Amino acid sequence: MANELMKETMEESFKYIPKLINGIDKEIEYISNGDYTNALSLLTYILEGLDWSIQAIVLTAPLHGFSIDISKTNESLNLLLSAIENSDYQLISDVLNYEIKDILYGYVSHCQKGEFN
Repeated sequence: MANELMKETMEESFKYIPKLINGIDKEIEYISNGDYTNALSLLTYILEGLDWSIQAIVLTAPLHGFSIDISKTNESLNLLLSAIENSDYQLISDVLNYEIKDILYGYVSHCQKGEFN
């Protein structure tokens, strides 16, 4: 039962994470265009999506074998939080683009190669 739930979660993550990456790209576009109202609105959904995605990746690791560097991920998330608190939109964009997307792309790439346990 637990194994089946992990498989379903992993399959859902394969569908969801590319959409999350597209949302991050839209966020970066909003920021680069100075559209901070839409950027802040979308950021709420991105944060929720990141929370779910990271949990899904960690919880399904026994199936796919991809491991997140939790320390590095937490550093990136803390930096993102600090940028949000300081309304530093350029830093928000940079962290999402160069750190968070790397984590998500790493997972997607790993799983597309079929490197499952």
